[in-house]
Order: sequence, then structure tokens, then C-alpha cells
Amino acid sequence: MNNFEKTFFKKYISEWLTVKWVIHEHWIKIIDKLLLYILLFTFVPTFLMYNSILFQENISFIYFEIYLIIIYLKLIYDIFNWYNDVWIITEEWVVDLDWALLKVTSVSVKYENIEWIGVEQDWIWDKILNKWDVIIYKIWDDEFRLVDAKVPYAALNEIEAISGALKEEAENIKSELEKTKFELIIEALWEVVEKHLDDEWLNWNEVLEKKRWYRKKSEKKDFSEEIVFEEGTIDLR
Repeated sequence: MNNFEKTFFKKYISEWLTVKWVIHEHWIKIIDKLLLYILLFTFVPTFLMYNSILFQENISFIYFEIYLIIIYLKLIYDIFNWYNDVWIITEEWVVDLDWALLKVTSVSVKYENIEWIGVEQDWIWDKILNKWDVIIYKIWDDEFRLVDAKVPYAALNEIEAISGALKEEAENIKSELEKTKFELIIEALWEVVEKHLDDEWLNWNEVLEKKRWYRKKSEKKDFSEEIVFEEGTIDLR
């Protein structure tokens, strides 16, 4: 793909995106129209205009010129239409561009919605002309098709490379999120266990304090009873 195409098709996508590749329809789709317009609609009427007296008598030359101008404009329009009906490959999605004179329609598919990419050939002429249908199969059993494309396999490799890189990045992000979630769960569990241990420690300290208090009280009682039963002791309780 040349720099002209990168610049030309840049206007059809978001400004923060980059044109990675452009897949055109096969040139045979415009060649048959060119042959039809040039041979049937231009060459034959021109031959009759200059060689048939009957033709000259019934059709004014000015009308014939207007007719040729219309055919010329239609030919230019079809060429421009063919050139602009493309797939634009960017780093975020594949854009199916459908150009018309009064409006431009574009449909995009994100790489994460791509299940796989395939190509089809129906006739022997497809093989001879290297003409393919390029198909993107989406994850919800839908397809994204560019009919009669001249497929540069580098473009398909570009789609697969970008799609693979994005999927790998998504897997890495998912893995990091799961790792972070696991760490948060462990941290939360540790806080619960720590709080539980602190509560148990406080309860255990209360038990020990009570045991100490009862022990001291018991020791005082035993000591007072010993004093009471000693000879010569007066019980003042």
C-alpha cells in the first residue's frame, strides 16, 4: 500500500486511527464496465454518427455531444465508486467503506468480535484472475464480506496479526485483573483473620486477667483464714 492511499482513505476513519492497509475490489469489476461503456455506448454510436446518414439526419450533433459527456461522467463516477469501495484496516477495527455520490456508508467490526477470517473462490476465472471473496466471521454467527476482492495476503496477515495482538493484550489484562482480584481476596481474608485473632487475643487477655484476679482474691482469702486460725489471733471480721 502506498502513501497516497494512506492519506486518501484517512478522511473516512477517526482522526486518532491509522490506516494500516486497504483491500480493494478486483480491477475486473471496473474493466467490464469500461469495456461496456467504451465499446457499446461510445464506440458504436460514434461510428454510426460519422458513417450513417440516417443517424446524422435524425440525431442532432449537439445532443450526441451531450450524450457522450453523460457517458464520460458516468464512467468517471463508476471508476471513483469502484476505487472507494474498500476495506480499511486500522489498529482497532476493520471498516467496510461503501461510497456513493451523495453519501458514504461505513460499517466497522472490532477485532475482538472476529472469530476467524476466510477467503472463497467460486469459478475457474477467479483462480485465473486471482479474485476472491474475503470473509470475516463474527463471534455471533454473522459475517462481514468483501465480494470480488483482489486479496493481498499481506492485508489478511495484518488483520490476523493485529487481532492476535489485541487478543493477547486482552488475555494479559484479564490475567492481571484476576491476579489483582485474588490479591484483594487474600488481603480481605487476612484482615478478617487478623481481626479475629485480635479479638481472640483480647478475649484471652480478659480471661487471663480474670484468672489473675480470682487467684489474687483466693490467695488473700487463704491468707486471712490462716491468720484467723493462728494462736493468739483476734478475728476482727
